[in-house]
Amino acid sequence: MYELTVLTKRNILIFIRDKVAVFFSFFSVIILLGLYILFLKNAYINDWLKTIYQPNEIDFFANSLLLSGILVINTVTLSLGNLGNIITDFEKRIINSFLVTPVKRFKIIFSHYLSSLIITYIFSLIMWLLAVLIVGFTTSIWYSLPVILIISGLLLVFTFISTGLMIFIITFITSVNAFGAISGVLGTVIGFISGIYMPLSILPKAVQNISSLIPFTHMTALMKNYLLEPSFNLITLENKEEIILTIKESYNIGSIPIFNTEISMVWILLISCFISFLLLGFATQRLSKKIGKK
Repeated sequence: MYELTVLTKRNILIFIRDKVAVFFSFFSVIILLGLYILFLKNAYINDWLKTIYQPNEIDFFANSLLLSGILVINTVTLSLGNLGNIITDFEKRIINSFLVTPVKRFKIIFSHYLSSLIITYIFSLIMWLLAVLIVGFTTSIWYSLPVILIISGLLLVFTFISTGLMIFIITFITSVNAFGAISGVLGTVIGFISGIYMPLSILPKAVQNISSLIPFTHMTALMKNYLLEPSFNLITLENKEEIILTIKESYNIGSIPIFNTEISMVWILLISCFISFLLLGFATQRLSKKIGKK
């Protein structure tokens, strides 16, 4: 346990001290914020929403949609950014220094995974809590304590899923340059495919079917369901339930069918966690073989 703790701490410190790595970890989020300010906010707002909400309520609605995407993308780009230490260790042959010690290979690999998990969750949690304050002060509408706690818990689950997927992807990257290129665009690609940059309902059916197979699509939909809860509570019209249903269908909130088949969100998350765990195992095997060749 001591060896694992020391290695994990080492990986965390290396990432935090590397300002370039930290910047590129937030690169996709920066792109999303830029697109939102320039284009996406108006795309998020339909004219009929203006008949339902006041201006500050519309801002809260749009900000919540944006936030759901940012929090999900964050778990991807942050975990990938920290896992870049693995590529650096191989390319600079730092890994060789570990081989002359009694530290087992799986501890070296798992320390990278664990450090990525810790950094991603802490950074995502800080961003979420800051967002609560910013949205609250700018719109005068606040998320309830249960919503804050639920989102904080979901971030941990999403971080586990994303980190397992990202460490598996890392095993196919052989150079720091290739890693930089992939980390710069992966979050953006996921944003488009998962319906973060635009509602899936306006995309072709074939694209929607492909998106339904990606866990990040369902993660975003679940985030929206909780983040927009205050917006739903603000609706005072008589046909409130119909309006909420229309909004959920238009913005892919809640459950998204997989090839027209409704599957419980609990099952989707459980399956995603299981796949992430399997990919962690495959990644450990692949990286162990790479270490053996050094």
